[in-house]
Amino acid sequence: MADPATDQVTVAVILFAVALAVFTFFELRFLRKRMKNRRVRTAKRDEELSDEAHNTIVTTKAILAALERQGIRSEESASWLREAETAATRRNYRVAIDLTAKAKGRLLALKSAQSSKGDLAKLDRLPRSSASEEITTKEIIQKEFPPNLMQSKFSIEVATTAIDAAGAAGRDVGQATQLLDAAKTRFDAKDYTGSLGLARQSKRAAEGESVDVVTALATPPTPQNATTACTNCGAVLQGDDAFCRKCGTRLVASACASCGASLLADDAFCRKCGARVSR
Repeated sequence: MADPATDQVTVAVILFAVALAVFTFFELRFLRKRMKNRRVRTAKRDEELSDEAHNTIVTTKAILAALERQGIRSEESASWLREAETAATRRNYRVAIDLTAKAKGRLLALKSAQSSKGDLAKLDRLPRSSASEEITTKEIIQKEFPPNLMQSKFSIEVATTAIDAAGAAGRDVGQATQLLDAAKTRFDAKDYTGSLGLARQSKRAAEGESVDVVTALATPPTPQNATTACTNCGAVLQGDDAFCRKCGTRLVASACASCGASLLADDAFCRKCGARVSR
């Protein structure tokens, strides 16, 4: 006759084994499903990265080609783009995306710099057959764009970028901002020479250099329509003339392009900052 206690232990063992088998079955099924979902997600991410890398490479190549047609070339960006194509071929999609981002950023920066110069940048690409034609071209551009207009606009943008970088680094940008505001005010008043000097000083202040803010702000505006006489032939000139209308002599700037201080006709160096006066 079987022992009741032994029968109960046997039944309990059997029930435990069945329960363990059922638990193991469902656990393995859950793990297999989870691993399958992970493989699907991984494959999907790889496919998305592949498409993104391809699209960024195509876009950057189009930007590079468009800028080259405009005469803007960057061998550095072209090299990054070639490396990105190689990385994409090897399925290093993240590397390809990073390289194309660098190339695209560099190209856009060059495009922005070119746009800031405006039509004055076209002068460097014009054919020059004689000195007289070169002077005529410069005179035309100077009439369309007053002296230092484009330079002051570009310097204001550079100073703004320097102030943003200094502020992000935790440096004091009070003086730099004050100079930049004054530069913008001069620009709006069409005092492009004074605006250029203040913008350059704003950039130096943002970079931590010592700048005499009081003197810079006290510099009187450059008159735009004042008449003077040519030192070579005595012809009457306007304040924004870059060349004499009668004899073609190149005129000396009435204000220092570096600091904005006023200059005399025979000054070879700025009395304020020591910069050489271009003739």
